[in-house]
Amino acid sequence: MDLLERIFQNKKEFYNLVLEYFHNINSAIYEDTKFDMIVSKSISILIDHDFIPTPCIEIKLELRKNQIKRGNYFLYVSENKEFIDELLIT
Repeated sequence: MDLLERIFQNKKEFYNLVLEYFHNINSAIYEDTKFDMIVSKSISILIDHDFIPTPCIEIKLELRKNQIKRGNYFLYVSENKEFIDELLIT
């Protein structure tokens, strides 16, 4: 089974992983985002990136308030199962 097939078959687990990480970030940052909805947005394979060690898997959540996008949360999972997260607020 190739990588794409494994990701597709396990996408719920990937989204659950990023949700778990998101809920465990610094509570002050979490509260400052002012959102009321989290949307599972995408899972991507990154082959080349400026500041993220690659190859890795990028899992993206979109944070919304009143149906308007307020920010994104990214979790990057390297092939060594190392995690890097990033919260971008709009």
